[in-house]
Amino acid sequence: PRWTCDSKDIMAIKGNVLVIAGSDSGGGAGIQADIKAMQALGAFATTAVTALTAQNTLGVHDIHAPPIEFLVKQIDVIVNDLPPDAVKIGMLANAATVRAVVAAIARHGLRDVVVDTVTRAKGGASLLEDDALCALRDELVPLATVITPNVPEAAALLGIEESAFGASDMSQRTRELGALGCAWVLLKGGHVMDDNLHSVDYLYDVKSDQMHTFASERVVTQNTHGTGCTFASAVAAGLAQGMDVPAAVRRAKSYISEAISTNPMFGAGHGPLNHLPYYAASASRGPAFDKRALRLYLVTSEALTLEKLDQALEAGVTMVQMRDKDPSTRALVEKARAMKAVCDKRSVPFLVNDRVDVAIAVDADGVHIGQSDMTCREARQILGASKWIGVSCRTEDLARKAKEDGADYIGCGACFGTNSKGDAKVIGVEGVAFVSRGVCKELNLPIVAIGGIGVDTARGVRDITQADGVAVISCVANAVDVRATVAALLA
Repeated sequence: PRWTCDSKDIMAIKGNVLVIAGSDSGGGAGIQADIKAMQALGAFATTAVTALTAQNTLGVHDIHAPPIEFLVKQIDVIVNDLPPDAVKIGMLANAATVRAVVAAIARHGLRDVVVDTVTRAKGGASLLEDDALCALRDELVPLATVITPNVPEAAALLGIEESAFGASDMSQRTRELGALGCAWVLLKGGHVMDDNLHSVDYLYDVKSDQMHTFASERVVTQNTHGTGCTFASAVAAGLAQGMDVPAAVRRAKSYISEAISTNPMFGAGHGPLNHLPYYAASASRGPAFDKRALRLYLVTSEALTLEKLDQALEAGVTMVQMRDKDPSTRALVEKARAMKAVCDKRSVPFLVNDRVDVAIAVDADGVHIGQSDMTCREARQILGASKWIGVSCRTEDLARKAKEDGADYIGCGACFGTNSKGDAKVIGVEGVAFVSRGVCKELNLPIVAIGGIGVDTARGVRDITQADGVAVISCVANAVDVRATVAALLA
């Protein structure tokens, strides 16, 4: 059958984060941003609200802080029933709130604490009373696993001017922040304008005195409200899921960059981010791509007749990709239309390799594109939201980019040398396993192993790589008994 979303295939939630922060009625920052970011990265968020704000993209219009006793009650009841794997702390408003949170961390022995040192909103409004800064710096920061200041916040913590944070100063400033007593410092470089093209964040391990840097292209936009909250929450989600600090920051950096670059442009002021950059587009398309469609993925060749194709589908092939390098577009369309008719009869999805125009002409279910073809985003713009797009990837970075660009699945390989595609780089079964067990599992990205797979190797490839399926070509196209071959591949 045509595959639809099954509840068993939805990404499992892993990691529980207690968020102690303020509420943003505009939805772009505060606990609203925290919850959305953590959900997007597969973590669960509980909350203890430190303050209510009346704000929108134009600014903060009022702040109401609930009684300290109520904040403490929120923290206590959550920890007693839903013990957190990590804690993310945001807006604390005043010194009494800071000290109540410090006491709660000590009382409950909370670990993996990420402190977003919030002092001001994006529009400039103060979110921390003057007497609270010392308490934040001297009492809370020493309990933090990671602090995540931007340049204005770092300047306030160190008691120096923002002008002291040039690109050449960032390493030294990061070390000075580490001297405040936390385990790690993530000093964000978005306010450093020495480099107009890139934003560089500095991650410092105080114990080992090691410095890591994370660079990304700058996005020219005023819609960056909630960036700090979102970034810190993404880091906390990673810690709750068992990542070490550098890995959590690396994923968070990729996520926040995509969230900024795909912002929805809401509001007349500093607008919010897209907190669901990996999923919003697919969610709006309706039922998600079902990875079961990849179990036995047949790529066509000249030797695969329509009769053999029908036999393969009858025996259990779950998806077909037409790969044909005929230079005649008209001939390609005719072949594709004939193959799609066979696939439609068996209710098996039909994709076209490379040629988006041919896919449109025959109303294929989608396309599969390589790294030398148009990008996934370009293909999506042409095909629209309802079609499936697969992308060939042989590294984790390429797989992550495919996910960010909206790919429904990736093909990874080659597992073995192949005669059908002589230029395919062999990364081996272990190379595919590295991508499958790493970024694909992290991002819930379906993956099919490709390249030289046959009857003798299919089961081993599935077992070792933990891929959702295997792609085959010649072992089916050249088979004397297609049905028996497909049955053996599925065994």
